[in-house]
Amino acid sequence: MGAKWFLCPDGGVTEIAKCLDKGGCRMGQRCATVPYLRMVGYDREWHGISPSSAGTGPRQIYLKQVTDYVISPDDRAFAALGTAVHAKLDLQAYTRNVFSEEKLSDEEMRGISDVLEEDEAAPDSYVLSDYKTWGSYKVKKAMGVYQIDAPCLDEESNPIFLKSGPNKGQPKTKKEVVIDPAKADLKNEKLQLNRYRIFFESLGFPISRMQIQTITRDGNTYMANSRGIDRSINIIEVPRMDDAEVLAYYDGLKKEVDDAFLTGKSRICDAWESWDGKRCEGYCEVKEACEKRGRV
Repeated sequence: MGAKWFLCPDGGVTEIAKCLDKGGCRMGQRCATVPYLRMVGYDREWHGISPSSAGTGPRQIYLKQVTDYVISPDDRAFAALGTAVHAKLDLQAYTRNVFSEEKLSDEEMRGISDVLEEDEAAPDSYVLSDYKTWGSYKVKKAMGVYQIDAPCLDEESNPIFLKSGPNKGQPKTKKEVVIDPAKADLKNEKLQLNRYRIFFESLGFPISRMQIQTITRDGNTYMANSRGIDRSINIIEVPRMDDAEVLAYYDGLKKEVDDAFLTGKSRICDAWESWDGKRCEGYCEVKEACEKRGRV
């Protein structure tokens, strides 16, 4: 079970295995290279809940293991880009006191962290980092960036008023970017990195801080700049969570997924897991199987 068919550019479908065979393209001319199609047509073997499962509903996790489904090579382009970035960065990580793509496990789960390196500002401790290749909208939300209408001031810091138009006499304003970490949307990432932190600290590696290094896919474009993202690389600090809270979340998710395998039933994704319904609209590869099951 798992990804079985590709959605072709003309709207037809073809089995992934057949497509990858020599001469197997049903359209006669491939929409992408065989190496690319082979990469995006591959799903990791299921080994249970992992730190990266945070924010994914139990029904989606379960259905991806028991359902044959269609995937679009186009829709997996951004995921492929992220995979390629991780692979390139991993090649550069073999330096003193840097652990890259480290395989971690305990009695509850296993996972692979991106990078752990010595904290040069805090002796005998480490910085835990995770790479994310995101669009500027996601980076904006993760950083807590928003815009306000700030008053325009003259050279003496006095407000400037509009001299004409329907708003004549009103203070003139301009858009100003504000960053408020308290508004940062990092729920998934906080759970994920704190779970990796628990792994490492149980092995004797004290973590002084955690961070995400984002690579903005549309960096240095008008759209990114208009959202207040003026750099292609950003470091976002990730807060420490209480160990018990982190472990309780993953224990609960594991139980729900295990129950789904036992009963064949699982609840639908909540607002957080479904991105307020946006994931269901066009970003869930098992949407059809989910809809057939209804709300139970």
